Amino acid sequence: MTDLPIKTIPMGSSQRVGLRTLERIVTKITDKAIRKRGFVEAAVVNKWASIVGSEIADWSSPNRIVFLRGSKLDATLHVDVLSARALEIQHREPVLLERINVVFGYKAISKIAIRQVNALRQKEKVAPVTRSLTDNEKLWISHQIKNNTNSGLKKALEALGTAILKHN
Repeated sequence: MTDLPIKTIPMGSSQRVGLRTLERIVTKITDKAIRKRGFVEAAVVNKWASIVGSEIADWSSPNRIVFLRGSKLDATLHVDVLSARALEIQHREPVLLERINVVFGYKAISKIAIRQVNALRQKEKVAPVTRSLTDNEKLWISHQIKNNTNSGLKKALEALGTAILKHN
């Protein structure tokens, strides 16, 4: 049996020991791939929905960022947009540029180039896992709301209790 060296971490070290989140690991991998496609700031891709809003994110997707050679200013953000919505992106360009540049912390993007597409790559939606309630759970819910005299509130509380227990 070979003796493998054991790595010891000195007290007070900034190295973390233990579990790491999947997001942290995946982000390191995806950041490299995204930078190869022209994204200096992977946050533009990762946080697209929070930058532009969920409505716009449903029908648009950032494709790449192109900087002028040797410059970190006045870049062009290439965005894929559903054909029917291209005019709306063009109309909202000043507001979108302001929101995007907040991510960079300076005026990195100066214009948006729109590419009209018929369909965006669909993000897989994961259906929430639900289950049937047991007889004991149904009985517990009805016991909790039995003293309530307001029938509308009673129905709402029963629906809430059922929904919460189904997702747990």
